[in-house]
Amino acid sequence: MQKGQAFDAFKLLIAAVVAGAILVILLSMIGGFVPVGQDPLTVMGQELNKVKKGGVASTSTQVVQFAEGQEFTADAVARSAGVNLGQVQFCCGSVDDVDGKCTGYEFSGDTFDCKEDDLTVNSQISGKIRAYCPLSSEHPCIIGFKVSR
Repeated sequence: MQKGQAFDAFKLLIAAVVAGAILVILLSMIGGFVPVGQDPLTVMGQELNKVKKGGVASTSTQVVQFAEGQEFTADAVARSAGVNLGQVQFCCGSVDDVDGKCTGYEFSGDTFDCKEDDLTVNSQISGKIRAYCPLSSEHPCIIGFKVSR
């Protein structure tokens, strides 16, 4: 006759609970990490979605990779974020810089051909995306870019 047989089952239960807890912690940590080079359109839409109520600027925590030859339209970013078409512009020299939110976040130089409504990537580059929507709906939301160093 053996005694303490229930203790073996209890040890197995404890091991399963601990393993489950470790798995949950690891999955939550992995879910928070975003791979370098995430799709720029997705990140632009996510950042714009965060600020579309207005008055706040948001800069992406993840670095995005722009590949040579990519083209983006402001309306595609607006669709991605659920913003009205025509209410998004890219930060470039021709944009009226509302509240100085384009300063340091322009799609400029030889790397981009930037116009308010469309953007062409001339050479590969990576950096962070910034989105800003002013409180006044008479001004459009702005998407900018800062090179990673």
